[in-house]
Amino acid sequence: MQTYKVYLSDLATIDLSRIVDYITNADSQERAKYVEQGILEAMKKLSTFPTAHPIDGYASTDEREIRFLMKWRYKILFFVEAETVQVVGIFHTAQSPDKLLFYRL
Repeated sequence: MQTYKVYLSDLATIDLSRIVDYITNADSQERAKYVEQGILEAMKKLSTFPTAHPIDGYASTDEREIRFLMKWRYKILFFVEAETVQVVGIFHTAQSPDKLLFYRL
């Protein structure tokens, strides 16, 4: 079984930081840490069988297939290359799906 290395883009890191900040302000720091850890654990699972996850039609382009993994109401967007998985963003599904066009990199 092939194992992929999972990397977070700068944009995904910013998205995660904004999620944590929002939850800290709206709820609590404990809840924010719980959500952050849950998202990070979900990303780690992308090291095996990342292509088993569906393709996102909004974020994908002719040049790059963007796939996604759901964790709660967060859509973790990524693409697969050779032996790596690049997480490009984290999107809360309460937002308009048109905002996914932003992740077309």
